[in-house]
Amino acid sequence: MGIYSINESASAALQIAQAGILVTSQNVAGTSVEGFSRRTANTVMNALAPNSLMLNGSSFAVEGFTRQYSSLLGAQLLNQQAKSTNSETLTQYVSMIDSVIADKSAGLSSAITDFFNTMGKYAAEPTNKALASAITASANVVAQRLSGISNIVERLKNDSSTGLNDAVRQINTHLPALGTINQKIIEANRPGISAPSADLLDQRDRILTNLQKLIGGQSLINQDGTATHLVNGLPLVERGLANSISINSNGKSLAVNFQQPNSSSSYSQTIQKVDSGQMGALLTLSNEFIPLIEQRLNTTAISLVKVANEAVVDNSVSPIAIFGFKVGSNTFKNFNESNLTVAVPSFSLNSEIDVKNLYESLGSIAKNESTSVDFKPLSAGQTLTIAGLTFTAGSSGATAAQVSSAFANISETNTHSALNTSKSLSSTAGASYTGGTFTSGTVSGWNSGAATNNLATFTSSTASQNVSNLTASGSSSASVSFRSMASGETLTIAGLTFTAGSSGATAAQVSSAFANIADTNTHSALNTSKNLSSTAGGSYTGGTFTSGPVSGWNSGAASNNSVTFLTSTVSQNVSNLTASGSLASNLPTITMNLFPAITTSTEGYSGNSLFLVNKLTAANFISVAPTDPLLYYSNSNLQTPKISSENANTAQLKSSLFGNLVADLVTDVGVQVATWNNSKKADDAVLSNLKEQREQLSGVNLDEEAANLLKYQQLYSASTKILQTGNQMFNTLLAIMN
Repeated sequence: MGIYSINESASAALQIAQAGILVTSQNVAGTSVEGFSRRTANTVMNALAPNSLMLNGSSFAVEGFTRQYSSLLGAQLLNQQAKSTNSETLTQYVSMIDSVIADKSAGLSSAITDFFNTMGKYAAEPTNKALASAITASANVVAQRLSGISNIVERLKNDSSTGLNDAVRQINTHLPALGTINQKIIEANRPGISAPSADLLDQRDRILTNLQKLIGGQSLINQDGTATHLVNGLPLVERGLANSISINSNGKSLAVNFQQPNSSSSYSQTIQKVDSGQMGALLTLSNEFIPLIEQRLNTTAISLVKVANEAVVDNSVSPIAIFGFKVGSNTFKNFNESNLTVAVPSFSLNSEIDVKNLYESLGSIAKNESTSVDFKPLSAGQTLTIAGLTFTAGSSGATAAQVSSAFANISETNTHSALNTSKSLSSTAGASYTGGTFTSGTVSGWNSGAATNNLATFTSSTASQNVSNLTASGSSSASVSFRSMASGETLTIAGLTFTAGSSGATAAQVSSAFANIADTNTHSALNTSKNLSSTAGGSYTGGTFTSGPVSGWNSGAASNNSVTFLTSTVSQNVSNLTASGSLASNLPTITMNLFPAITTSTEGYSGNSLFLVNKLTAANFISVAPTDPLLYYSNSNLQTPKISSENANTAQLKSSLFGNLVADLVTDVGVQVATWNNSKKADDAVLSNLKEQREQLSGVNLDEEAANLLKYQQLYSASTKILQTGNQMFNTLLAIMN
């Protein structure tokens, strides 16, 4: 083996040692970073001179590093993280309410039983002042416990609302952060630049983990390493574009707000249900679990007031109320007093069916939503769907006034045929319009009024407590303002990549290249013309197209270096038009003309409801009216009770109705909480197993890294000594030759 070969081999070994020491130090430092993935140096074989004796003419070198990561395991871990956080949030929030409701000694059931037993004892001795006092005392316990549980539920409601707002804030921080990471990954994938660093990919995964914890959804890793995060099919982040979310005005659903870059245009779409993550849990609590408890408690409170107060003789000189509702300094005998202006229906309470009917009536207090739609102009062929009715702009497009007029004065019972100049409405609806056509169909759930200043107001056509929010969908249009390109620069629009030629390309040439294309065209890499259909036509100079179809968009003619793109399909979830490439100057400006702004107003309720209008609940405001036992009698000698024995017995006989009512509450809450606790145990077990698998693959073992560090240090030392020896031999030979 020659001296040269010895030095080359030693140099290769030295490089390997240096790379190994670097990777090992990174791994050790990464132990303190959540989500860090272990790295390993990639050692490859390099051909040497034919006379080399090192492994048949080969030696070693280092070509980059490998991030120890499994995409399948990563996807499973993200999905399970969302489930585990969901069940953990549910159990965390409901632990207190479950223990209070289920308490046999200090719970609601024992208090109500004691109250009716006291009424039974009073029925046997109506002139017994002590038993009258006992009625007030036992009633007070019932009122306190009902109010106490109601306060806990109210606190749970407020905590859920606070949690939702905090989660929204965190999510809206993570979404742009993921968009930024995606953009860095895209830049790292450009020709001449190495692949995305392991640090970038770790950052990406940490953000995805946080998003899964908060809102769940679907995290997709694209071929280029970027991440797309979807919730109910709606993209929150797609490549470098990040949208935002907010709580809808009803407080019961989420809105995904699509804000276009370099534009003030935006629109939102509603997410009615989130199945996992912290937000899924909080929405379940707010929309399902808490209303169920409130409904049971309010039914109990109103029923108690009715049964107890009916025991009072109506013809007494000064009728009293055993129970009442204390609002401010006033105590009311029932919910139907004029000063409260409430809408609790009249009802009897003699059977379980009566209790069920009251329960259901309290859960279906009617409301109507009013929504204002601010319409925008539509390009030729562009579509807009409101309330299930689709309008398509004509060949000249449609102004905002024409679009708003088209959607004005419609009702759910109208059928809108595909006519060119008028709506097929009832004679009372009237109103003609120009500018487009309607697709046959009926308006779903909404009526609209007259249009004013491009605004049309929609009201829900059905009185339902949970009316779906009005949404807009259809095809999008976008105006792209192109810029000049230097030689070799690339620009991708709608999936089609253009590369500027040796002389570069002017803005007019670039805009001409992207003009008059259709989703069905295939654009071959030709130097002077586009391979388009005969109707598309158009030649250009300045560069070449990369073969491939245009994705989801059609374009019109170029005007003033600008081209208008229109979505090729009518879909509720149209991908946004984006620009990417190596353009040294700024990318083209893309201005989206999307859907109208939709604003849901404060809910208007049919009738007056103490629960919803005044934000009061029966269970929270129940109180005991009489403070002096003498008030139970018409005179001071206690000979004329205001509660008759017969009425007291009747009230006591109805105690079973309340036993069943409270038992249903305990059962509903207990079963639900037990289900969530079991889910949490199962989810935690699966999550722990997946984390262990990830740790085995991607985690850092300090003992192993210490052994590697020692190995690389020894290799480094040995390689250095070989190089020193080789240099000494070389210098000796030179001295002999001289």
